[in-house]
Amino acid sequence: MGMEAVPTPAVHVRELLARARNPFDVSDAVLSRLDEALLCHVELHGWRQRKAPAPSLRCSSHRHVFLLPDGELLSLWELSYDEGGGHGDDRVLHEVYETEEALIRSERRVQQAHRAAARGPRGRRHGQREVPVELLLTADHPFGRRTYSESGSPDHARRLLRRAENSDRPGEDVARLLENARGHEILPVPKPQVLAHEWQVWCTVYEHAFLLADGSEISLYEVEHDLSGTGGLVCEVYLEEGFADRAVNRLVRERGIGS
Repeated sequence: MGMEAVPTPAVHVRELLARARNPFDVSDAVLSRLDEALLCHVELHGWRQRKAPAPSLRCSSHRHVFLLPDGELLSLWELSYDEGGGHGDDRVLHEVYETEEALIRSERRVQQAHRAAARGPRGRRHGQREVPVELLLTADHPFGRRTYSESGSPDHARRLLRRAENSDRPGEDVARLLENARGHEILPVPKPQVLAHEWQVWCTVYEHAFLLADGSEISLYEVEHDLSGTGGLVCEVYLEEGFADRAVNRLVRERGIGS
């Protein structure tokens, strides 16, 4: 049995641009730097998720990370989506961008175009029913590393804990620990939710990772949702991801969603 050849970074770039609808969006300056790339790594950045029925629009994004000779990492961002709305036999289209911001704008454009097509010429969705909520889920942080590029971390921690409405939120000992935080990073946690067709539900989980003065790390898990019964957004904060998971499941059960 022969070994499968692994594309070199240069070949990987050529294949990426060849399938992209917009290769012209990658500048010559970036391509020149990529000519010298030593390694490449592809990671899932986000995907469109819904348990049942299948998503009306299959859409995903990937980050292509290249290691340059000087040790710098250079990224290209790829968006993939169905040409005709996710019927199983649609052609998959690809776009490529130099920045995450450009990727996000393109993803929003694709979503808006899909929603407009679903509503039809009179602005009403097919079958006169709302399409169930779909969640854009973001994958784990690249390479498992944290940048802690955010400033004002103690103030961020105070505001996060202050707006938490759950009675079992982290206490004063955690608040004191975070008073000397040197940096923080906010990461979406991918969590598929069970949603019924009749409900329009907004619920998401974030990890707030803090770098402490002694070099150690601590994370708080924030659940934001509109399941309070009043229609307003509610913030809950937990010390462990497992507690946040159970909180989401409890909220879903209490509202009878998915039953």
